[in-house]
Formats: sequence, structure tokens, C-alpha cells
Amino acid sequence: MRKPTDYVLAVRTAGSPPAPEGVKTVELVPGEGDAVASAVAALENSGLTAADMRARVLYMAPDGPLGLVMYAALCGFAGRRVDAYAEGVVLEFSRLAPDGAAFPDAGRPSEFLMWAQVGGPKAEGIPTVWIDPNAPDLVTPEAASVIRYAARLRMVPPDSTRDALALFVLVAALRRRADDRFPYLSTGTEPVPSAKDDPRQGIDLEKIRQEAVAYRQRQRAARNRPEIVPPVPLSPRNRRIAEANAADVRTVLERLGSSADEEGVWYCPRPQRHRNGDQKPSLRVYGSNRVRCQGCDAEKIGPVRLVIDVLGVTPDEAASFILESDRVVNTRVS
Repeated sequence: MRKPTDYVLAVRTAGSPPAPEGVKTVELVPGEGDAVASAVAALENSGLTAADMRARVLYMAPDGPLGLVMYAALCGFAGRRVDAYAEGVVLEFSRLAPDGAAFPDAGRPSEFLMWAQVGGPKAEGIPTVWIDPNAPDLVTPEAASVIRYAARLRMVPPDSTRDALALFVLVAALRRRADDRFPYLSTGTEPVPSAKDDPRQGIDLEKIRQEAVAYRQRQRAARNRPEIVPPVPLSPRNRRIAEANAADVRTVLERLGSSADEEGVWYCPRPQRHRNGDQKPSLRVYGSNRVRCQGCDAEKIGPVRLVIDVLGVTPDEAASFILESDRVVNTRVS
């Protein structure tokens, strides 16, 4: 298990425990406005760059809702789960699988599920499920179905900061598809939802994540801010993944059984995620050697992420598929 002093960068916010001695520290100072604006302002004023997040980063979690709000913003900005320090323990979330594929569900609900809640008291008017960390089955199939398929999900965190962070990471993993879908941070006492985007349902952590991603993209486009953490040389493994990402994404699409129509729009190699099997092409190729399917991808992705998502393999296996193999996998044939 890592110690706080094993990290290169510590990120604190209001109420955080002290940073480990000898570790460079950045403060996320909440800004003005609602929770979304406040969290994004904290990132903008911190001096953090996307390159800084490639280092070993430790979030010093404070007690209370602010800790989860800033953690959601930091994960969105980093594009990954960040390790956290809470109640005297380092929580190595970065080592966990980003999705909850290990937890089977009971199938998609027979009717469209607009809202649900996980944790807290039984909610009025919407399904409520619970996750018991002491049970043999951490997440029952029935609970997994509700968490995974609800269009919007309220999450009522436990009082323990450590347990609250763990619940958030697990719920986010269960809800992840092509990209993250964070829950609402709830008290469990909100009124019955009246619409899909009811602003009375708590703090929209997914909106915070999306805004943090947008800020990272704006920052990368500008590329005029000095990095807090000196650049770290690429390891052989990361260099290999970078080489795979430089491969022509069109060639990768063809090897995944995809093809383009006359207008240059490609059929998605994940037809099972489309209601009509993607009979009408929906994936576009961009000049950055990245692609995006409007139905599957929340943002543009490169060749390695595409292969990972289509074939369900690790980054190393995706790089091997791209660089070392000429195998063609026709994902569009059932």
C-alpha cells in the first residue's frame, strides 16, 4: 500500500488534512456561484495543467459534501480516478477498473427508469437501492440494474469520508458506459423528481465532470500555462501506447469490421449498443486521428481507447492488436 509521501503532487481544498511533508501541494479554492461554477473556478485558479495529472496525484479529502464535489471535478479534469487520502488511509482508486463489468446485473428494467437513488433513507416516488460493504455480495444484481440503467441517479453518501469516496467510485464504475456518468450528490430528502434534469435533486456531479473535461480541453488548446510538475519521461510501456495511438484510426476501424458511407461517416463497431444496430452510420473521424460515435462516445477517442472499448481488452493488449497484429475482427456480424 502506498504512503502519502509516495506521491508527487497533493491536492487540497477547504478543510483538507495537511499535505504530506516534502510533496508539492496545490489548493483548490472554491469559487463563487453554484456548485458547478465553484468547482470549475477552483480548477481554473489552481494552476493545474492536464500534464500535471500524469504524475502520481493524491487528493487530500475533507469531510462533508465539498470533498466529493472537488473529487468529481478533479477526476473529470484528470480523465481518470485519482487516489485519495481520507481518515488516515490512502485509497488507491487509480488501481481499480474504471468500469463495473465485474458486477452482473439482473437485466435492463422492463420500463424506462428515469430516476433512482442509492443509499440513504427509502426515497419517495423513485426506486431506492443500497450497497452493503459487509455483505458477501457487495452489489446485488437487482441493485446493479437500478444503478446502471437509471437515466439519473441520486447518491446519498455515508457519513464516513472514506466510505463516501468508495461508494462514489463504485457507483461511477457501475454507471460508466463509453464514458463516465456520475450521480447526483443527494441528501435523500429532495422532492420527487418532476423532470429528467430536475435542479432540485442535489448537486449534479456529472455536470461538474463535464465542465472539468471541457476546461481541460480548452487548456490543451491554449497550451500556454507552465506545468506545476516537471514533465516525466515516457516509460517504454507508455511510449508503446503512444505509438499505437499514432496509427491511422481509419485502418483500425477497418480491422474492427467498420466501413464508411459515401459521405465519409463510418458504421460504429459497437452496433449492439444501438437500438437499430447502427444501420445508419453514426461515427465520424476527426483531424486529430480521433473518432466519436454520437451514441457511444461522450468525447473524441483515439485508436487505443477505441480498441479497448470495442474488444474489452487492456491498453497493452490494444496496443499489441494495433501494432503487432493484422487480425480483422468483424464486430458487425452477430
